[in-house]
Amino acid sequence: MDFTSVNDRNVPAPNTSIPFPVDLNRVTEAVDSLGYHYLSSEDRIIVPWQDHRISMYFSHESGQMLTILGRTRLNLDMFAINDAARAVTEWNAERIGPTALVHLGNDGEVELKFRTTICIDEGLSTQQLRQFINLSLDTTAMAVTYILERFSELNFSDTGSPDDTNNADELSDEQDQADLVEKIRGLYVPTPVEELIESLEDAEWEESDMADEDAEDDYLDDDSEIEWETDDDYFEPEEVDMDELLNGFLEDSDIPQEVTLERIRAQLHAIGVVKTSGEDDFIIAWINEVFLGFFVDNGPTFLVKGHWDPSMDPTRDFMKLFMMCNQWNENSLTTKAFCHTDDKGLQVRVEFAVSVAEGLNDDQLQHNIALSIHHILQAIDSISTEATGSSTVEWPEKNR
Repeated sequence: MDFTSVNDRNVPAPNTSIPFPVDLNRVTEAVDSLGYHYLSSEDRIIVPWQDHRISMYFSHESGQMLTILGRTRLNLDMFAINDAARAVTEWNAERIGPTALVHLGNDGEVELKFRTTICIDEGLSTQQLRQFINLSLDTTAMAVTYILERFSELNFSDTGSPDDTNNADELSDEQDQADLVEKIRGLYVPTPVEELIESLEDAEWEESDMADEDAEDDYLDDDSEIEWETDDDYFEPEEVDMDELLNGFLEDSDIPQEVTLERIRAQLHAIGVVKTSGEDDFIIAWINEVFLGFFVDNGPTFLVKGHWDPSMDPTRDFMKLFMMCNQWNENSLTTKAFCHTDDKGLQVRVEFAVSVAEGLNDDQLQHNIALSIHHILQAIDSISTEATGSSTVEWPEKNR
C-alpha cells in the first residue's frame, strides 16, 4: 500500500496525486488550506460571505456527491419572480457553473441559490478536491455579483448607520447557525478515511496472520469457518465495495490524466456508445433519440449537453418551461436544465459539467460519462413529459 505521508491527525495518507475516498475531514482541510473562514458541524461546513453564505455537504443521487450550495442573504419579493427567472436563465445559458435557481419560500419570498456538485464515487485526489472547492467558491461569488448587479435590493453589505451594520451582522450570524442544522434531503456523512484505512490494514494483517501456518492454530481449529465482515460494516452506502474504494485508489495507473476527446470517445465506446461523430472540438451522439454533445471547454471543463427542441412560443411558454427546468434543478444534483431561444422558438438544454483542470483517471472519466448520459436523459424525460404529456426519450425497456 502506497502511503507516502502523515497528516496533522497522525494518520497515514495515500499518495495525494491519486484519487482516494473523500470525507468531511478532507473537505475541511482543503477549505482551511485555501484560507477561508468556516463553521462546521458533524455533517457539513458553512463558509460565510458578506452577501451570501455557502454550505458544503454530502448527498446521494445515483452515487455519492459533494455539493457546494450558495444562498443570498436577502430574498426578493414575489412580484420580482419574472425578472429573477430571466436573470437565472441568462446566467445558466451563458455560464457553465454554478447552476442558478430560484426557491419559492412559504412566505412568498424568492430566494436565489447556486449549486455546484462533483461525484466522489471514484474518489478525488488532493489537487482535484482543492481545485473543485476553490473554483466553486470563486464562481459562486461571481454568480452572486451578477445577481446583485441586477437586483440591488439583495445587497446585504449596503448598510448605512452602525445600528444597521450591527443588525446585519446579527442576521448573518443567525443564518449561518441555522444553516448548520437545517434539514437537507439525501444528506449523509461518509465514513472517515482513517477508519477505512485502519479497517483495511486490520483486514490485511488478519489475512496475513491466517496464512501463517505457525499462527493458524491460534485462530482456527480443523472445523472452523471464517466469517469475513461485510463491506457494510465499514462504509455506507451499502453498494460501495471497500477494497475497490481504497485499494483501487492506490495504483499509480490511477493518476489523473488530461481529458481529451480521444479519451472521451474511447470511454463512450467502452460503455456501448459506438455510433459517434463530430469535429476536432466535439463529439456528438444520438442516444435514446436524444441529441448529446461532448466537449472539453475552456477551464478546462468536461461538458455534456443534451438537447430537446419542442419549439414552443418564447413569450407565452417561457415561465411555464422555466418553472419546469427550475424544479428539476432544485431536485437534481448533477445536471442543469435551462430555457434556450433560437430562430425556431423556445427550447430546453440540459448540461452536465465537471472541472478537469487536474485531469481525470479512466475510472473517473467513464463514471462521469455514464452519469452525464443517465441524468441528462432523465431530465429531458421528466421535463418533456410534464410539458407535453409524453416523453421525447425512447427508453428501450418501454418498447419491450
